[in-house]
Amino acid sequence: MRGWGRLDGPGRVVVGDVELEATRAVVVGVGTRAWAPPIPGLADTPYWTNREALEATEAPASLAVIGGGAIGVELAQAFARFGTAVTVVEAGDRLLGPEEPEASELVTAALGRDGVAAVTSARIQAVRHGPDGFTVEVDGRDPLVAERVLVATGRRSDLRALGAGSIGVDESAPWLPVDDHLRVVGARRTWALGDVTGKGAFTHISMYQADIVVNDVLGREVVPAAYHGLPRVTFTDPEVGAVGVTEAQARSAGIRVRTGAESVPASARGWIHKAGNEGFIKLVEDADRGVLVGATSAGPWGGEVLGLLALAVHAEVPTTSLRHMIYAYPTFHRGIEAAVKDLLGS
Repeated sequence: MRGWGRLDGPGRVVVGDVELEATRAVVVGVGTRAWAPPIPGLADTPYWTNREALEATEAPASLAVIGGGAIGVELAQAFARFGTAVTVVEAGDRLLGPEEPEASELVTAALGRDGVAAVTSARIQAVRHGPDGFTVEVDGRDPLVAERVLVATGRRSDLRALGAGSIGVDESAPWLPVDDHLRVVGARRTWALGDVTGKGAFTHISMYQADIVVNDVLGREVVPAAYHGLPRVTFTDPEVGAVGVTEAQARSAGIRVRTGAESVPASARGWIHKAGNEGFIKLVEDADRGVLVGATSAGPWGGEVLGLLALAVHAEVPTTSLRHMIYAYPTFHRGIEAAVKDLLGS
């Protein structure tokens, strides 16, 4: 059925005027919607979200991007390479704030080479729209004028519109609460997957969770969901792949941290690659357990190199095993060996 669905009690869904009764399960996979901050004047303007940006048929002459996270920097670089004059405005003190500082520095420099201006620690006072385009007023700076404004400040669920209260879920909550089988906590015959669970706004999270939901609904054996090895990739050039926690997050969690790193240009493949070889591999180890709890692979095909690191974090492979395995030469992933040597001091 095509239409807007709404929960209407345990096992029931309403689509328009049609009431559906599920004998076994209701699976909620509604995703989230782009969220815009309460900036004065913004709601009254025809701003873009990532949806409108991707549907654009021509590049604007200028673009102001509000938000310097993964979506913001990806689209900023893409439009800059189409010839758009782009400025990214970020409230935090750096782009890609949730990632390692080294990744932020790498991407900021790459965007700068493409002509993207970055304004960080920015407090936006107001956004206006008129015949000449948009005006973004930033505290302490001259107004920023652009043909288009792209808002890339995250996504939110709307549990009230979903009717989550009818199944006993607090509609003011940010996400549907789920257990490790993706069953909605406190609700009968209801599972959820994807962005609406708050476990990560990535397609691969939905696919991972869908496998668990299908098996659980059908009564098959289920391996409970685990998110300690969550991989993510920011598809800028160079790419930034990351898994698990950053060094700062690990330290905040009370973990005794040990780190190791290798520069991509210093590796054999990086040296061969020459132009466009900027990047690094950084490892974050729980020194007491001798396993990686996080890693970043930034550089050419950084997302592909991440595969080995994601496996190491997910399976809790001892760093001593990573030290003594064989790495193909000359590959980008061979830089992991050098980073492990740096971590272990040998």
